[in-house]
Amino acid sequence: MAFEFITQAPRPQKIILGVFGLVVLVAGGFFLLLSPKSLEVGALRDQRAVKQADLLQSRAAAASLARFKEEAKALRAKLETAKGRLPSEKEIPGLYRQVSDLAFQSGLSVSLFQPKDLITKDIYEEVPITVNAEASYHQLGSFFYQLSRLSRIINLTDLKLTGIARPTGTVRADLVLTTYVFRPEGAPPPVTTGVKR
Repeated sequence: MAFEFITQAPRPQKIILGVFGLVVLVAGGFFLLLSPKSLEVGALRDQRAVKQADLLQSRAAAASLARFKEEAKALRAKLETAKGRLPSEKEIPGLYRQVSDLAFQSGLSVSLFQPKDLITKDIYEEVPITVNAEASYHQLGSFFYQLSRLSRIINLTDLKLTGIARPTGTVRADLVLTTYVFRPEGAPPPVTTGVKR
């Protein structure tokens, strides 16, 4: 019966009813089928944007990784050069003899040459040497010059000069020379606070 009403209705009413039916179908299809899919598409677009941002960050990290590797290589080369200027533990007794010989060659009259306890730092150990000597200013300067020409690093960390009441023109020099020993990477710190060499 309902279909008879539609089939016998005048043409303008059929067109209006057809348009109304089409609008209902389109709206129903949109709300039932397309609307959930459009939400899903929006969520997927958001995920894609996040993944693209992650990809860009990963590419930037990969590009900077090569630069960091080059920097690390250059720093390792500098470290090896610096380590070459620091004596090893085996070389310390020879270095003591070398410094003692330089003092004698420079004309210092050494009354005390005493290695002290090691001072442990993060990546190196300080090896201080106390030296008490009598010399002229020129001889002392010559000794310092000879020390500066050694291939190993030896710093003058403490110096006290005292004039001597003699016509020789000499001074008493109390000084502390310090060299350094590199501690290998990952080496545990020594258990004792100081070890004599």
